[in-house]
Amino acid sequence: MENLEQPQAADTRSLHDVLAELRDGDLSEARVARLSDLSREDGRLLARALPTFPESTREAIVRRIDELSEERLDVNFRRALRIALDDPSATVRQLAISALWEEDSTDLLGRLEELLARDPSEDVRAQAAGALEPYVARAAEGEMDAAEADQLRNLLLAATSPHEPLVVQRRALEALGPLGGDPQVRDLIAEFYQSDEQALRCSAVYAMGRSLQPEWGADILAELESDEAELRYEAARAAGAMGSQDALPGLLAAARDEDAEVRHAAIAAIGQIGGRGGARALERLADDADEADFELIEATLEDVNSLLDPFAPA
Repeated sequence: MENLEQPQAADTRSLHDVLAELRDGDLSEARVARLSDLSREDGRLLARALPTFPESTREAIVRRIDELSEERLDVNFRRALRIALDDPSATVRQLAISALWEEDSTDLLGRLEELLARDPSEDVRAQAAGALEPYVARAAEGEMDAAEADQLRNLLLAATSPHEPLVVQRRALEALGPLGGDPQVRDLIAEFYQSDEQALRCSAVYAMGRSLQPEWGADILAELESDEAELRYEAARAAGAMGSQDALPGLLAAARDEDAEVRHAAIAAIGQIGGRGGARALERLADDADEADFELIEATLEDVNSLLDPFAPA
């Protein structure tokens, strides 16, 4: 019988004892898993102890938390990561925001807004802006209180000001993408798209895709043929988000791009669009794919085929 490796159980000793070993650099799975499902009392203990750890150790702990969160379904590091949002290290704060990617609670929304508005690090502010996109999507669907939605929209609009650092502008516009039907957001996308700054144009293309507005379809398809790989990459992702079968010919060409990231984005986009057209496009790619791409194409095709209606006309 195959011997599958089982997750290590969390260290059951007192948090005080485990923290001493974490401070010394023992970041084994069992030690880090002890930071899951912290009680309020243990949360207060962690908040007092964590700033005394070396910065490199604090960074490593948050990275390990992020890894375990992806690998295991039985852990919940919400309280530990919320504490890390107050870390004196900008890198730790940024890592903590990234690790909270599955969180969408209202109290985290307020904390992310605060970080975007007032954190001294532009990288942390940009990370916070990007983390607000799922909340914007909820607002666009009418699933958020109107006053909260307006506050979120206005904060992100302010963060797109040319007086803001470029990376903050970019992430703020990208986060606003789901509100692309809003005239002010639509005008901002157009403004960024006309910029001489390629980075801003890339963010505009990303936002076009997240907006789901058909008016941007022609621009997205045009950027699939851009001279710049970064724009082709964003166009492929945007085409997948839009989900139009009309994008399949352009994506089929992009899936043979000289740049591996563009190819992989195009393959994923074809999978997002799916349907029989997507399946046929992936089958064509599989016929002459190199070894590096074949596995991804096959996995994507399997996912597409699993969703096809066997009784639908071909």
